Amino acid sequence: MADRISVVIAAPPMRTGGTEQHLLHVLPLLAERGFDITAVLLQKGGALEAPLREAGITIIAPSFKSPRPLRTLMQAILINRAVNRSGAKIVHAFLSEPYLAATGAHLWPFGLSTKLVHARRSLAFYSQHHRIAQTVERQAHRFSTALIGNSHAVAKELVAESATPHKVCIIHNGIPIANRVTADERAAARMTFGLSPHAFVMTLVANLHTYKGHADLIAALGMIADQLPQPWRLLLPGRDEGIRAALQVEINRLGIAGNVVFTGEWKGSRQPYAAADIGLLVSHTEGFSNSLIEGMAAALPMIATSVGGNIDAIDDGETGFLVPPRSPAELSRAILQLAQDIALRERFGKAARIKALEQFALDRCVDRYEHFWRCLAGGWQSSPSTWL
Repeated sequence: MADRISVVIAAPPMRTGGTEQHLLHVLPLLAERGFDITAVLLQKGGALEAPLREAGITIIAPSFKSPRPLRTLMQAILINRAVNRSGAKIVHAFLSEPYLAATGAHLWPFGLSTKLVHARRSLAFYSQHHRIAQTVERQAHRFSTALIGNSHAVAKELVAESATPHKVCIIHNGIPIANRVTADERAAARMTFGLSPHAFVMTLVANLHTYKGHADLIAALGMIADQLPQPWRLLLPGRDEGIRAALQVEINRLGIAGNVVFTGEWKGSRQPYAAADIGLLVSHTEGFSNSLIEGMAAALPMIATSVGGNIDAIDDGETGFLVPPRSPAELSRAILQLAQDIALRERFGKAARIKALEQFALDRCVDRYEHFWRCLAGGWQSSPSTWL
């Protein structure tokens, strides 16, 4: 075992979003590989804290809620203390607000000698209505050793913002990949959701945000409801972020209420994929979605919008279809083509699983983090893109 290296992670509260799930997957394995990891969170109390602690990750976070500027300042103070206590050589920040806090800690009056890393996990649409924060974040790039995108699209944005392409590299998401879905698992999953064994089933696994494109999908299905194999169902696992009522109104208007199943928030199980015949991700913008590669790993043919990391994951016409965002007509045609061609679904699904295994398996992702961190800690002077 190489010498242990201390790393401080700056992160959001450990709830159930994609970034939090990513950290839950990779940090325990990195701890096993010789890293002493302290996670400084914006706030205590997330459901995913406990498994991180059980894996030996030190968790530091305030237990009280506070306005954004105050909580960012508090996180900066805690990062500074964690670095001084642990002797960490690297502060690796995930998402925008923890990045600003980590930059503040880095520039503290007494300063930190750590390497500062920013991991952005979505396109920068989140900053469009927060111009001051956007400006501050872009200024923070000056003090970073490296900027990491989880897709080519995100990395391209970071290059444009920072004007320092030598700082930017890519670490794609990685997920645990189980054995192929068995007939028994498929049958059990369908029973869980009250689905007929003979139904044609689609699934979109995403929290109910406007930008995830649920309304586009509902509109697309309304166009082809009578042409799909009967009976058909759309399975929608995800936490309601305020749009379910409006979606339900449109579903009722189109006369497909009996075909759409809202499950509510779904945690830690591949049952939605096991139950389905095709998978969907129809976002208007996307960094790199775990749900997309989870569907691929379950050998589902995928239909995704041609945005962000979806383009990295899906080979159009080989592992699934890419369609333009906000285009129900194009989406309906892709759905109908897969719905009416079982052999094509099987071919796409098989190719999708192979690509997930070869490019997006968790061990491959952890390998890249390990190599990157060891190079940073070792003081390599080459650019981040050559470390991976």
